[in-house]
Amino acid sequence: MTRAEASLRLGVQEIGHAGSLDPFATGVLVCGVGRGTKVVSYLMDLRKEYSGTMRLGLETDSGDITGETLGERPVPPIDLERAREASREFIGTITQVPPMVSAIKHQGQRLYDLARKGIEVERKPRTVEVLSFEITAVDASEVHFNVVCGKGTYVRALARDFGERLGTVACLSGLQRDAVGPFRIDRSVRVDASYPEIVEAVRALAIPLPRALAHIPALHLRPEWVRRVRQGSQPPWRATDVQEMPDTRCVQLLGPEEELVAIASIDAVPGRRTAPGARPGS
Repeated sequence: MTRAEASLRLGVQEIGHAGSLDPFATGVLVCGVGRGTKVVSYLMDLRKEYSGTMRLGLETDSGDITGETLGERPVPPIDLERAREASREFIGTITQVPPMVSAIKHQGQRLYDLARKGIEVERKPRTVEVLSFEITAVDASEVHFNVVCGKGTYVRALARDFGERLGTVACLSGLQRDAVGPFRIDRSVRVDASYPEIVEAVRALAIPLPRALAHIPALHLRPEWVRRVRQGSQPPWRATDVQEMPDTRCVQLLGPEEELVAIASIDAVPGRRTAPGARPGS
């Protein structure tokens, strides 16, 4: 479903998302609706959780089962313990070469556009973080897994490298994003529902902006400063109700009704209190 289709289905003009899903994948896609579109960039860095299946012995141009076959290789005997031993090598801070079928730009063009033209270019390795990579079952050439990872991690590249570590090739045969930070699939809305059903579900499950941004510390604005901040004024220290700023570079500024007024960045100045510089958030 495109952004335009989602906007039409929900009956709203503004809708944005915090990180796309691969076309063949399913699962959680965090969306901001209306004023929520202004804060989706603050959700991009949340960790993601996936469950899926890797097909050993098959290599495709996209890194998943929907791509064109590039080659097949024999699969050596692999049991659960060997698969788990191999997976442990990918936990922590690792480097990945992004797949050609990805949204990364090369000289102004998306890699997936170049791949469709049969053009392959060199990709620089990227540093990513894999917090956990659990192999849950091995069924012949199918390996089932759960993974928790940081921003920018390509699970398709993880499957490719895992297959190489086992002495063969691999691609994803299934992938579901189970969570993005605190946003979990059991609190999600299926976008293939009918219009009345999806609108009712979205209204029931919609999360207020301060709660969606719960990973960002909050300060309360003094009532007389709420309108001024909304009009673009940068609040000084005395505009908030705290004695000391939290040890962070970013805070929520909330109004008297716990509503999000702005997102503020904090510039630290040695030897003196720090002051927030506000960006409208609602």
